[in-house]
Amino acid sequence: MLTSRSMVLFLTRKARYLSAIPMSARMRIKSIYAKNYRTIEDLTINFSSGFCTISGRNNAGKSCIIRLLSKLFQPEPSLPWITNNTFDYKQDKTQWIRSNDPITITYQVELTKLEDPALISFIEKIASVPIDAGEVPLQIQYTIREGDAQSINIQIDNKPIDDQAAKEIDKKIKDSNLLFLYNSTSANEEIYFGHNRIRQFYDFMISTDEKKIIIDAQKTIELKMKKLAKEHTKILSDILGRLSEKYNVEASPLEGFAMRRMPVGINLKDKNVDIPLNDWGSGTQNRTHILMAILQANRIKTSCAIDEKITPFVVIEEPESFLHPSAQAEFGRMLRTLSAEFGIQLIVTTHSPYMLNQEEPTANILLTRNTSRKKNLGETTLVEVSGDNWMAPFADHLGIDAKEFNCLKSIFSAAQSKTLLVEGELDVAYFERFKTGDLDCEKLDNGIEIVSYGGKDTLKNTVLMQFILRRFDKVFLSYDLDAHTELKSSLEKLSLIHLQDFAPVGAEQSGKNCIEGILPERILSTVNGRETDLVMQLGSDATNKKKAKATLKKKYLEEFLRNNNYSKEELKEFSKIIKIINKKMHC
Repeated sequence: MLTSRSMVLFLTRKARYLSAIPMSARMRIKSIYAKNYRTIEDLTINFSSGFCTISGRNNAGKSCIIRLLSKLFQPEPSLPWITNNTFDYKQDKTQWIRSNDPITITYQVELTKLEDPALISFIEKIASVPIDAGEVPLQIQYTIREGDAQSINIQIDNKPIDDQAAKEIDKKIKDSNLLFLYNSTSANEEIYFGHNRIRQFYDFMISTDEKKIIIDAQKTIELKMKKLAKEHTKILSDILGRLSEKYNVEASPLEGFAMRRMPVGINLKDKNVDIPLNDWGSGTQNRTHILMAILQANRIKTSCAIDEKITPFVVIEEPESFLHPSAQAEFGRMLRTLSAEFGIQLIVTTHSPYMLNQEEPTANILLTRNTSRKKNLGETTLVEVSGDNWMAPFADHLGIDAKEFNCLKSIFSAAQSKTLLVEGELDVAYFERFKTGDLDCEKLDNGIEIVSYGGKDTLKNTVLMQFILRRFDKVFLSYDLDAHTELKSSLEKLSLIHLQDFAPVGAEQSGKNCIEGILPERILSTVNGRETDLVMQLGSDATNKKKAKATLKKKYLEEFLRNNNYSKEELKEFSKIIKIINKKMHC
């Protein structure tokens, strides 16, 4: 079966061959400023250059931002019954603003000569403005007044251009299909009926060289079709010849067969059986649709001729739809990986904590609305997500107190898929020592990242722990033996197994039921003999006892790291726990 894990392995390997351009070197939407637009009274939204998320509770304003992206980057529909993409003052004006103030929308876009030569060349020609810089800021501002009177002002590298050129550039941007928009909750594909069944078909972008190959093949097919159709056309001509009006009959293939887009059907294989995508479950379908949208964007980025090349970006609404939380976590990692590997800006609206950018928390946009009497009556505002408030979007999605995240930033910055979670930073240092391989002891696998979870209370929060565990492919938990009784049941509720997924560290002896308790006896004796004042303070009041204990722990670590001539017997307890950890990571 084609799983999402196998998909991401294939796609990321493919991306390394296709995308040799750094992430900063391509077109991206930097910000949108909106005034008097729907629920946005006066607000600037800044977007990350890579994987960016927009979240917030219902009616917070996420759809407003998607509409604004569509207004600039999507072309006008060719069919009259499809809703047009223009601004409508009466519908779009902020309802509680009683004046006739205009709607103002300002887009800040950055283009690069390397990745967007077609658009830059067009701008140079239409605006008669030479562009020498590698990166070019482009500002596009719409002003919509009562009666739908609309004006467009454009600045290139902070220099204004004339109105006619602005309109032409605006049209060029819309016609360039820069935005790949996929809504997980509604169908985006074309439906056809063939072989007595309904099938879904998708536009597949083809390059100029591929188009030439298809045209050559098409000519061969046309010759064969004409030969096969000759007898049928003769019969039809004879029948039509009985009419008073005479007709000649000619058979020809479908026109536009080798256009830039080619319809393809998608099958996924399960146990050597090909099954059409629309016969799979909604979660599998949704993931595949999203991956195709990203691949299409990357194909345009990497395959187009230089005079056609413009780098698109992808917007996905609710990619977590129809997926179990464990699958959401895996798919979220995949999307972040593809955005980085392909060098494509990916903007996601989501209600799932697993879709948030965990590596770059400031890339998560959290929206809220000022409320009155528990009703969403006010304007859309931004929740600060920088500095110490980086955890706000995660806490909002999980429904827990943001304080629970205060000690977890190191977990979110972890880069490896195999992770050992330990209680504190001293534990990190101990286990890192066993990666070197120069001790007469079991060696800890170098591919394991060791991260502190900031104290045993974190392990008691089952909601938070479920989220953390799904953050990685393989996780092992350790904690001091003195907390084993109170933590074992909490961890087992998470379907974790003692001595397989988690284990306590320490000796079954009073005062040694922690990681320091399994240190070689000579380390403890040396430090205790040298630090008699600290040892004496262990019998004082609670505050001094706590300080003395913390200081002694640091000195035990320093003494342990100072030496490497330990016997196998001295390190046997460390060997036991490291064997269990390595086994978990390699199973």
